[in-house]
Amino acid sequence: MRIRGRSCQNLFVAFYPSKIHERFLAAKNAVNEDLGSRGIAASFVCGSFVEMFVVIDGDEIEKASFRTNGCGFMIAAADIVCDWLLGKQLADLHGLNDYELRDVVSHGLGEFPSGREQCSSVVFDALHKAMSNYRELRVAEYEGEKALICTCFGISEDTIVATIVENKLTDVAQVASRVRAGSGCGSCRMLIQELIDAERSSQI
Repeated sequence: MRIRGRSCQNLFVAFYPSKIHERFLAAKNAVNEDLGSRGIAASFVCGSFVEMFVVIDGDEIEKASFRTNGCGFMIAAADIVCDWLLGKQLADLHGLNDYELRDVVSHGLGEFPSGREQCSSVVFDALHKAMSNYRELRVAEYEGEKALICTCFGISEDTIVATIVENKLTDVAQVASRVRAGSGCGSCRMLIQELIDAERSSQI
């Protein structure tokens, strides 16, 4: 028997918490087409996937959207993260760590039930991949002579290495505080750490 109309809505209300239910029924950032830089991630628990898209103009996130075949929890998490991203300056992302993203989701939707946390984790993973895709596209367009590491702020490898050496820096946060590299989308932080490790190894 097919469940329709009000009966169907009542079923979803019973299954999802109210804030999840509201986002599930009226996700405003869901799209059917690819828009901008793209990242995709999937859950090994349920097999659902989510794609995150970001359009960045200059230093500002102009549009954030998603596409998923996932459950209401995944849809709600993706939708509220897109809301949070919209209009943000890259400098305001502060490396885009998962702790802050979890705060965004829990503040807007409440704590997810046990076993549902992975629904938001998949969203975060897809977002990180979308930002990495943005970085790759920027690097491909870069015409400078030196390797570009931080695409958010246009910081080259030479500048980062010189900053590490001159100031005897030992972690990415220190580099970010000096030249902003790694303080935007966060996709270059692993590369910066490799530069730090290489410099420390050369001093041994």
